Amino acid sequence: MERRRFRLALLLAASLPVAAINSAQAQRASENAVTAAEDVFGTTVGNESIGIYNNFDVRGYSPLQAGNVRIEGLYFDQVGDENDRIEESSRIRVGIAAQGYAFPAPTGVVDYSLRKPGGAADLSVLSEGSSFGYYTMQFDGAVPLGDKFSLGGGIGMNRGVFPGGGSNYEGDIGLLARWRPLRNLEILPFWARKNTFVQKEGEAYEPVGDFLPSPTPPRHFYGPKWALGQDFSVNYGAVVNYNLPSWLVRLGLFRSELASPKSSFPQLENLLPDGHGELEVDLNPPLHLGSTSGELRVEKIFSRGARAQRLIFSLRARNWNGLYGNSVTMDVGPQTIGQQLLDAPKPQVQFGPPTHDHADERWLGFAYELARKDWFELSLGVQKARYHKQTLTPGEPPALLDTDPWLLTASATGHVNQKIAVFAAFTQGLEDNGITPSNAVNSNEALPATTSRQSEGGVRWTILPRTNLVAGVFDLKKPYFNLDPSNVYRDLGQLENKGVEISLSGSPVEQLNLVAGGVLSEPTVSGEAVRLGVTGDKPVGLYSRKFVLGANWRPPGWAGLSFDFAANYYGSVPGTLDDAVSRPAYTTFNWDTRYEFKMAGENASLKFAVNNIANVRELAVFDAGTYGIFFGSGRRFDLRLIVDMN
Repeated sequence: MERRRFRLALLLAASLPVAAINSAQAQRASENAVTAAEDVFGTTVGNESIGIYNNFDVRGYSPLQAGNVRIEGLYFDQVGDENDRIEESSRIRVGIAAQGYAFPAPTGVVDYSLRKPGGAADLSVLSEGSSFGYYTMQFDGAVPLGDKFSLGGGIGMNRGVFPGGGSNYEGDIGLLARWRPLRNLEILPFWARKNTFVQKEGEAYEPVGDFLPSPTPPRHFYGPKWALGQDFSVNYGAVVNYNLPSWLVRLGLFRSELASPKSSFPQLENLLPDGHGELEVDLNPPLHLGSTSGELRVEKIFSRGARAQRLIFSLRARNWNGLYGNSVTMDVGPQTIGQQLLDAPKPQVQFGPPTHDHADERWLGFAYELARKDWFELSLGVQKARYHKQTLTPGEPPALLDTDPWLLTASATGHVNQKIAVFAAFTQGLEDNGITPSNAVNSNEALPATTSRQSEGGVRWTILPRTNLVAGVFDLKKPYFNLDPSNVYRDLGQLENKGVEISLSGSPVEQLNLVAGGVLSEPTVSGEAVRLGVTGDKPVGLYSRKFVLGANWRPPGWAGLSFDFAANYYGSVPGTLDDAVSRPAYTTFNWDTRYEFKMAGENASLKFAVNNIANVRELAVFDAGTYGIFFGSGRRFDLRLIVDMN
């Protein structure tokens, strides 16, 4: 029944934009992350991304896990997967990219932009496939229904194939509306759902001793046939913008859910240097996570001549609930890396009663901003946070966690001249650490919310009229959680990450766009665990070097033709608590050719890409002593066609 309803929803969404496709503006044919990026910190446009950071990693930390997500600048507690049918792009706001951004976060902010329907009808069709067996079909469009109301939406169907042996089938659907009942009032409701079917997770590898898994596993699934998963995500809500003379009122109300009827995680444990180990599969009971969140923001703007002031009042809240249970580990039998498993019988598993988890969090914030044109910008903010979490684990007394800190933010930017500006900032944050991972002895245990703080500063130099150079330093401190030698996930000390960031972006010449830069940092662990020898002074899984180069070149005299080149350098990463093993550094290179042209009078683009030209295949560090395959491993050929029907 569920599959039938999903198919009907797909057909309904597909029919929405087809009703009127006579006059519209191009939508997706010109999508390019390099030309869209304003800096090297992280930009995603459609199916393309570039930057030293992403939604799961900013300066070594995850903004998603920390709760630092925004939709159109308003607070959103993301639980379910993001959905490209409603999201046009996203940007990582960190460093100078967060200057003037109300209530920034120490671990960066992921800011999603909605795919807002315009005043004309359109339909974009994207088809893409790769040599790995990956393919996708996506339909996105919009149709105006009068002068004040527009409706948009899309559907997507994907077959995912991953370098670590995992694979899945996905379907996503999204609907958006843009209603302007008054000239100064805009309402943006949306709804989106993503289903993941027949999900296979690639194996994780846990060596016995200080060595890396060898040989490197090939791209194939070696788990039993019954080691499958399934999940779905739902995100819906609305953004309201109300403009008054010198006042701006914004409201965002959102709901995000993730449900997983079943999930399985194969791992090759007790792995020996010759590649032999014991295959085990963690089977998880049904899981459901849901969060209702939002923000009310009221802004008052004063201006006199070249001076402007802004007062900001913000009320944020979230109500999070989780229902989950402990995993059951099944011993499948001995296996060697790359060995096809003789399928084991499907086990009959009886899960225990689930754990109920609830978190309630509120922030009341005030901020003041002062700016004088071409002179300076100053921002001061304070938030009072109240955090309460209750975990009900069967057979144990309730676990209660409460905290109510004051959080301060301050930033300043001074303009030395028209080309050079210097900036500095201090930020405090409160972050929910969620629950312990399933491979820990204390799996699914509630973790306390922790405070973090960051100091940073730097300079922005407009070296050419359309090219900016940003250089900055940062110092970020927060508690360090990981697996100890007894496989207990707990607080192991204080983590400090100091570093330097460099970003060069823009168009130095007419036919060329560049995005280049990197981060050089020194993450260190200190505290009791280091003094007792439980952990080394280098945190597991955090790299200290990463560099990115992206270029888009449009040869003169060849209208519509362009070439992209990208290079990504990933530094070495500690893989064990005692720092005895590190995953080595590696570099990948990507290249593509794009051609924008007319197809039956409609805008279209064709892209042929070679990703990971040198066929690098490397490991990723999951946890202390636990490894998988780097998501970009292996050479891949991609072919993509986009057609905008206007």
